[in-house]
Amino acid sequence: MTVFDFANILFAGPCNRACPWCIGRKLPARVNESNLDLWPLRSLDSFIAKVNDERVPEIVFTGTVTDPHLYRYEGELIEELRRRLHPAARISVHTNGVLSLKKLAVFNLYDRAAISFPSFEPRIYDKLMGSRHVPDLARILDRAAIPVKVSAVVNEHNEPGVEEFLERCRAIGVQRLVLRRLFSEGADTRPWPSFGGLHPAGQYRGNPVMDFSGMEVTLWSFEASTCRSLNLFADGTLGTSYLLTETKELQRTGRPRLDVRESIC
Repeated sequence: MTVFDFANILFAGPCNRACPWCIGRKLPARVNESNLDLWPLRSLDSFIAKVNDERVPEIVFTGTVTDPHLYRYEGELIEELRRRLHPAARISVHTNGVLSLKKLAVFNLYDRAAISFPSFEPRIYDKLMGSRHVPDLARILDRAAIPVKVSAVVNEHNEPGVEEFLERCRAIGVQRLVLRRLFSEGADTRPWPSFGGLHPAGQYRGNPVMDFSGMEVTLWSFEASTCRSLNLFADGTLGTSYLLTETKELQRTGRPRLDVRESIC
């Protein structure tokens, strides 16, 4: 049985959003060397071998400082992995959704997707994503041929409107949603507030799963999570920590230990 819940392929390079909480800003500069025009990716063979040896069930296209839809060979990489990975492997994408409609044919090549989407309101979206241009989430859901989960960072800018946000997501057909907080050392680690309409439904990897009128909502804390992931960084480093900034393979270079405990979901 595998020790990894999933494996990330991490892209780096210029981005089409400017999230103030971007995880890549907490990582060594060398792992953010652009790989958006690179084929094949650095250490791809070693990554594939490890995924197959460990029978990792899911491979996620995501990024440290960029969005995976900006990768020039996105479709080709999906096809390469389909050929070379073990038959049970699923391939998914965690994207900001900005290019999902433009790249719909590639988007639908995945087995499933997660879209980082914190608000429908341009003013609030701008505070969390660095742009007032909000992707058309309803249209993405309508045209998607794969399951789509919404992943929303929650902080002081959008927490007051969470219940309205949940209702609007449910109304347009979202079936699974994750509300997530990013914690740093010494930051506010108080429990989640009691949002109206949420009822306990279970737990996943140490985090509570709730029901909101038939929509599954997970309240995600990276501190509480028991996940473990294999990570292919843009510079070719293979890491084995779910919390990217605690990747021991990066700390072996003699750089000071990173203590910001953030990751991706």
